[in-house]
Amino acid sequence: MIKGWLNTSITPEQLLDNYVSTGDKANIAMLVEQFNSSIYHYLLSLSDKETAEDTIQTTWLKVMKVQLTTKQHTNVKSWLYTIARNTLIDELRRQKRWQFKVLESHHLQSEFLDQEFEKSTRLALFNSAINELPFYQREVFIFQQEGFSVLEICELTNESFETTKSRLRYARNNLKAKLGQHYER
Repeated sequence: MIKGWLNTSITPEQLLDNYVSTGDKANIAMLVEQFNSSIYHYLLSLSDKETAEDTIQTTWLKVMKVQLTTKQHTNVKSWLYTIARNTLIDELRRQKRWQFKVLESHHLQSEFLDQEFEKSTRLALFNSAINELPFYQREVFIFQQEGFSVLEICELTNESFETTKSRLRYARNNLKAKLGQHYER
């Protein structure tokens, strides 16, 4: 077991500073223990297993060479992820697997407009189908869509529970018939 491993008062920043000033690899070992799994998971989610393994090793080798720099790091976690990310990009470029595709703005806008058009068309169909319902069916359906319970609708319309339930059932059936598969409860 690594000495000081259970000491939670030592921050990653202190571990890195201790490593830079003393060269004691136990500090790096504690950083590895703390961050290796999460950084590896990050790398694995962006690449394959072999590339992630190579990249994590290269990342820790780069961290061990930090003695040459005198810059103090205020957020070691962020710094470690930056090294891992840049190392992964370099590795993917070396493997000629780095893909970069620029999407043209008119393509993005076109997809967005198509989705909006489809949504507005479905909404217009739905509203039209509701307007075609008989008044009492439309009334109870709209009350229910506004969040009223069947009992509250009975009180609002001064109708019996069974009449209100029947009107709701007829309204749903009529909407399903008019809208087909587009109808969702």
